[in-house]
Amino acid sequence: MTLGALAALALAATAEPCRTVHGRMELWNGAPSVRIWVVGTKRVLGVAQQEASFKDLPLAVRQIWTGADADKDWATAIYGDFQVCPLAAERAGHMQAVRLIDATPSVLAPAPPSLCPPGPAA
Repeated sequence: MTLGALAALALAATAEPCRTVHGRMELWNGAPSVRIWVVGTKRVLGVAQQEASFKDLPLAVRQIWTGADADKDWATAIYGDFQVCPLAAERAGHMQAVRLIDATPSVLAPAPPSLCPPGPAA
């Protein structure tokens, strides 16, 4: 079974609708490496990717994280509105896996040195 088919099954199993969140998207060490902190919460969403490249990400993100300069990509946090579809049910204290459908970047900022939002995911 392909990763896409598994994702479709997982999405159907969650019964949670796709939604738009306002957050800060960054690159992190570990899997998944693309994560979105939902502003105003302690929630972190892990963006599922089929491979470790940016080609799965929306065009608006790929225009910022080009892959041409890894240091610049890792140092740039993207604030904006992100349309995500859950691939797993939301659980307190755990990162939720999502598929990133669309992105509307509004602000680029230096990524925080710790590369993590305040407090644990909730």
